[in-house]
Amino acid sequence: MNKTSSNEIWLIVDSRQFGGIETHVLQLAQGLIAHQQAVKVWLVSRYSSPSPICTKLKTLGIHYDYLGGDDAPASHLNALSNLIHLVKQQRPLLVHAHGYRASILSKIAKLLTRSPQISTYHAGENPSGRVKLYDWLDRISAFVSDQSLVVSHAIANKIPTSSHYLNNFIDCQSISFQHGQSIAFVGRLSSEKAPDRFCRLATNFPSLHFDIYGTGPLKQQIDTIAGKNVHCHGHQSEMDTVWPTISVLVICSEFEGLPMVALEAMARGIVIIASRVGELPNLIINGENGWLAYEEATFSQQLQLWQSLSDEGQLAMRVNATNTIHQHYSQQAVIPKLLKIYHAVSTQFDSQIAN
Repeated sequence: MNKTSSNEIWLIVDSRQFGGIETHVLQLAQGLIAHQQAVKVWLVSRYSSPSPICTKLKTLGIHYDYLGGDDAPASHLNALSNLIHLVKQQRPLLVHAHGYRASILSKIAKLLTRSPQISTYHAGENPSGRVKLYDWLDRISAFVSDQSLVVSHAIANKIPTSSHYLNNFIDCQSISFQHGQSIAFVGRLSSEKAPDRFCRLATNFPSLHFDIYGTGPLKQQIDTIAGKNVHCHGHQSEMDTVWPTISVLVICSEFEGLPMVALEAMARGIVIIASRVGELPNLIINGENGWLAYEEATFSQQLQLWQSLSDEGQLAMRVNATNTIHQHYSQQAVIPKLLKIYHAVSTQFDSQIAN
């Protein structure tokens, strides 16, 4: 591997599929480059089936590499060893980790290399099994990081040290105002996303077209309960051709931070009907740029209200949604704030080393 410049930001993520964290990392890398900041993405593991983020990084010309091999404990130790070696050798400006596995490894590397490190906490749900242990370890060790960033205030409440809230963001300059006719669910078919609520919503509107994009542990259940007007399309590695077919995005989750799909949809003028969870109440002004549902029955009420609007009323709401993202949730709005955090961390680190 070639030696990198000392002003490079390293983004570390463990990626098998393409979801909210991968979207965030991709948007962050693009935004940093657009602001003349050198960046490199490191993937913790090299899986037998390459993560979709690799293709996207390659297409955008963003430099990336792997720290370890397949998903095994020995591989994770190898990834940690490589990370420690690379940090000592190349001395990046700082390491910014995303997801519990990348965060834990990079914090250990920080302790052994005395290098600046930041972690972003994305998950708001309560995990189970082995992931629950890793998630707890990641949160309880937050004090090791020079800065902990969160994408929702609910996530901040689960971290035992101080953290900094920063809006999720997208590149609005590459997105056009476009929408279709269908009502859609986009996300993982898992309990916290509550796709069963979406299916029950569809039964109240038999004349409307409902689409589900995603897969997960509840796939079989959703296939069973989905009505005739619900079409399940499975996991989508590329959403660019899907977004123009959607009129309304339904986010019926029980837990959320600030989902990237909400930003991507609103930037295109796709209206959202969302659960009142996470940062969604801060993103959506009910009845102005979208709709908030306080309970399951409210989803039907809000969709009925949307259907009752005139063409002019619907267009006004779509425009409001787009303007919200441009003004507060775009790369152009958020990246400068993040660069200030990077600068503060690296400056503080340099000062500590000098003393």
